[in-house]
Amino acid sequence: MQPKLKENEEVRNNMEQMRRDFFANVSHELRTPITVMRGYSEMLVDGVINKEEKKQQYYNRILNECKSMERLVGDLLILSKMQNPDFEIQKEPINLVQIFHDIIRSIHVVADQKNISINLHYQEECIMIKGDYDRLRQMFLIILDNAIKFSNEDALINIDVEVHNNIIVRISDQGVGISPEELPFIFEKFYKSKLKQNAQGSGLGLVIAKQIAERHGGTIEVESELGKGSTFQFVFDKTCMLMI
Repeated sequence: MQPKLKENEEVRNNMEQMRRDFFANVSHELRTPITVMRGYSEMLVDGVINKEEKKQQYYNRILNECKSMERLVGDLLILSKMQNPDFEIQKEPINLVQIFHDIIRSIHVVADQKNISINLHYQEECIMIKGDYDRLRQMFLIILDNAIKFSNEDALINIDVEVHNNIIVRISDQGVGISPEELPFIFEKFYKSKLKQNAQGSGLGLVIAKQIAERHGGTIEVESELGKGSTFQFVFDKTCMLMI
């Protein structure tokens, strides 16, 4: 009995530490935009800024900080749902190829700004999986958005969907890559690289993607090399597959 009590106490202590770390991280992430918005607002209210052009710049900065906090809060709500054992994903038959056609239509405007080409390769027009369309779309969109963000102009992004005894999805870019030192931490909450492309990120995107993959009985792994790019691989076992 004693070892069991000790084990339960250790689990409770670990969960309490995780909660403390989580709230500390949230506070840290919110403190900066709130401080910035307060500073800009006080200068505008006090009449320190007189030129209309300068005022507009400050209004735009305040708006950007609001958007940043909105993204953070939205990501926190999604992550909270994903990590709640009682939250059930509503699953139905979904065509993965259709999801990617949908994503590419949505994101091509962003890719076109950097003249980035997105190529989709698949063996069959209909590759069925049991899952939540919106969640799966969000998961792959997180990875594609990062691929575009960290790629140079005129780059290429490849999406490969393969069916074997399982379903394998690979998203490969020609971006800046991830250093070996950073690689073990990219799926941790609030972890952000120091690259300027990541300045507006919440540090929760990859955590959410991993949670969604796991909720669909899948896994997510990454291989990367600095200066050459990254490949994110999703594997869904045959229990998720639907034969047609």
